[in-house]
Amino acid sequence: MLQMDVICPSGSAWASPMVLVPKPDGEICFCVDYRKLNAVTCPDNYPMPHTDELLVKLGLAQFISTLDLTKGYWQVPLDESAKERSAFTTHVGLYEFNVLPFGLRNAPTTFQRLVDGLLAGLGEYAAPYLDNVAIFSDSWVEHLEHLQKVFERIRKAGLTVKAKKCQIGLNRVTYLGHQVGQGTINPLQAKVDAIQKWPVPKSKKQVQSFLGLAGYYRQFVLQYSQSATPLTDLTKKKQPNGLKSVRRPLTSLKRRSCLTLY
Repeated sequence: MLQMDVICPSGSAWASPMVLVPKPDGEICFCVDYRKLNAVTCPDNYPMPHTDELLVKLGLAQFISTLDLTKGYWQVPLDESAKERSAFTTHVGLYEFNVLPFGLRNAPTTFQRLVDGLLAGLGEYAAPYLDNVAIFSDSWVEHLEHLQKVFERIRKAGLTVKAKKCQIGLNRVTYLGHQVGQGTINPLQAKVDAIQKWPVPKSKKQVQSFLGLAGYYRQFVLQYSQSATPLTDLTKKKQPNGLKSVRRPLTSLKRRSCLTLY
């Protein structure tokens, strides 16, 4: 990061701890724990895309490509006052970012604003969700034209894509935790298995964690809200933090394997 001018030595009065997080592909993601800085940061309320709308757009398409913008945040420079606040500690000294780091409260909305501007006017066939860009078309000829226009925008902006994480010209793709394309939206079986094998919650926080995971696929569960009510009630303030007995949640529900859009 020093060689790339992403960071530089710092003399800031601010400091946050660094943390290294393993990624599914075996690489290491460098992050900084900015929780205390985020607590005193004024929020940027720029709207994020609705995932349900994005999934429907892709689900209806016949040809889909998804692009992963690699290190996209690092394409956004920080002003001087933000640089000193981004300072982080290491075993060899204090450093600060010259560009937008992961972990800042407003980093996602800042980058979403950038990619929305990047693809302005292409909304009929291109949809960004942070660093994931989806291109969707009804015919192969159209898809090639759409891809060319999106790549031209990315090249002009000086952004790069991570080739091994891209999906190009497919009938169905994995996108935001779903399999979509050719008129259907399916949940990923691995995530369904994780929900079904979730251990019985022992605390209010564990119930909240399970509801957050299961709720991501609520559109596939018949009468989800009604079935989840007993668990939701356990998260109310009047309930104790420690739970003595909770039945294994949502394992006997009737689940739809896919949503058909046609």
